Amino acid sequence: ILRSYKCLHFERCEEVAAWVPLLQKCVTRIYENTFFQGGDLTTVFTPSANYCQIVCTYHPTCLLFTYLPATWTKDPAKRFSCYLKDSDTEMLPKVDMEGAISGHSLKQCNQISACSPDVHVGLDMEGNIFDITMADSYQECQKRCTNDNRCHFFTYASENFHNASFCMLSLYHRYKN
Repeated sequence: ILRSYKCLHFERCEEVAAWVPLLQKCVTRIYENTFFQGGDLTTVFTPSANYCQIVCTYHPTCLLFTYLPATWTKDPAKRFSCYLKDSDTEMLPKVDMEGAISGHSLKQCNQISACSPDVHVGLDMEGNIFDITMADSYQECQKRCTNDNRCHFFTYASENFHNASFCMLSLYHRYKN
């Protein structure tokens, strides 16, 4: 299975520009083996810490995030967890946690991109499939996802999969805290 992610959609691009003055400087530091305690907004599932940071950046109130990769736990319900967080002080207490990755929203940084062209081979993310069609390649499936405002990621079943050439477009499956 190939899975990739595409641009997140917003009603107006100006929304991002309105957030920039809230924070004074661009903070790109990533904190390895660190969990930000408190400030929980919501939890989503993402394939990487970088994508978690993108989701945080484009969330209206997220300023910080913590990501737990697949290697962090054997519990499949907690793998790839991306915790979106907020704080009045723009920082939260840091707790040592092996494998956790935390960081800041990039709202205050210039030239933010919400697109992730990465393709993740063999990764099956949680999501709500809203369309299944046939496609000749993962690139064709990726293009369909990019051109559909509802689509947040896609799955393309390669020739090694029993439903080869299926293109599945999906929405995030969000979990409330």
